Amino acid sequence: MPRKGRRRTKAADGEGGGGDDDGGDDGGAQQIQQPQLLDELPQPPPQQHHHHQHQRGQASYDAAEDLRLQQVPVATEPIDEMNLRVLQNYEPTIRSIEAIAASSVVYAFSSETGGWVKADPQIEGTLFLCEQAPLEVDPFVLPRACVFVLNRKGLMNIVVDLARVSAAEVTDGLISLVIEDEAGTTGNVPQVLGLWIHGNGAAGSGSGMDGPQFDPGVVVRRWQAIHTSLQEMLGTSRLADTATILDAGVMVSKLNLAARGLNPDGIATSAIGPQPNVREVMAMVLSQASGHGVTQEG
Repeated sequence: MPRKGRRRTKAADGEGGGGDDDGGDDGGAQQIQQPQLLDELPQPPPQQHHHHQHQRGQASYDAAEDLRLQQVPVATEPIDEMNLRVLQNYEPTIRSIEAIAASSVVYAFSSETGGWVKADPQIEGTLFLCEQAPLEVDPFVLPRACVFVLNRKGLMNIVVDLARVSAAEVTDGLISLVIEDEAGTTGNVPQVLGLWIHGNGAAGSGSGMDGPQFDPGVVVRRWQAIHTSLQEMLGTSRLADTATILDAGVMVSKLNLAARGLNPDGIATSAIGPQPNVREVMAMVLSQASGHGVTQEG
């Protein structure tokens, strides 16, 4: 299930805004944490009433209290827009959320055992199917979409560019994506990423956490649409043939973001540091497993 989070707002209390900081030394650098997704809006704190002996003191206190409450920001932004801004902090090319699955777990397929191996430490979190800004490489404008798993177990997220997936299917809630490398090949042994959708409370297109049940097939259909567009525009959807154009489009996109004064890598990604790509993540998962497959867990 998705994590629920409430944004805590701090108002001046007339004591210097000490907050939760006790001034102590924690003995080390603070750990960077993923921003929490919100599935309910934060509410303003209830107005407090105090009794004073003198009417003048009461009026003065009430005036100060009213002013303090007026300064407390109240969230009016829809939850989907909040989640979109969180994702854009990692991948600024994302411009809309098409579908959401409340909980997903990342696996890699082991050809040695014929089974699925779960990442250790586990990579688990909300799955987003996202539309991205198209890639513009004259004379082409190529549609773009990705699958983004925002990891609630650590700082390693999973972002899959659907234009670089050679096959996709769904079996019993498990989304299988065959990942191609930069040369457009999967090697002698295909690298297959598994995204297991589980738990209740999944959501559908653009509806936050209160929409219809998530359909894993929407990822496959989006992948098919991307590849159909590539086939129509470029005459092929094979990454071996499209990689050069896709890479050029990504470079142009980053330059355009930088020209607009934005961080082309995303401010959160820059703060965390370089992230491994999908193939590197799967290689790490399989090496950690030491050849022992792990079955799906309920």
